[in-house]
Formats: sequence, structure tokens, C-alpha cells
Amino acid sequence: MKDLRTELLRGLKREYLAALDSEERAVIEASLGEMGTKSDAVKLGWLKARTKETWTKQRYTRSFNRALEKLRRMVEEGPPDGDR
Repeated sequence: MKDLRTELLRGLKREYLAALDSEERAVIEASLGEMGTKSDAVKLGWLKARTKETWTKQRYTRSFNRALEKLRRMVEEGPPDGDR
């Protein structure tokens, strides 16, 4: 079965992802694709290398949930460029 998060995020416009802050984008990247199948320890290590900051499972989870909520609100409001 495919990961629901991957399926939902696959169809998003780049403008939505670009509207996220750098931490939120990094967390989304760590959650998708090949990284999405890796263990949390690998994801946290990748995030540390990418952001040069220390990551915990709790921080990762909070950041991921915040990014998904932000994306949900943006999708509900419509495309960032005003096209409908």
C-alpha cells in the first residue's frame, strides 16, 4: 500500500512547497521518496546534515505536522498564484 502522505503531497504545486519555511521543506523532503522508507534515525541524521541543527523525533514530528497543517490551509485557500 502506498503511503498516503506521499500520494497527497505528490500533486501539490511547487508554489505551495516554496511557501513553507526551510525547516518545514526539509521535514517534508525527509518524509517523502526514498527517505520516507528509511528509519527515523536515518531521517534525523539527514535533517541534521541538511540543516546543521540537532533533531529529535519530537521536533521532527511537530515540524512535520505543522508543515502539513500549513499546506492544508493553503490548499483550502486556493493556489498561491490566484489561479483556480
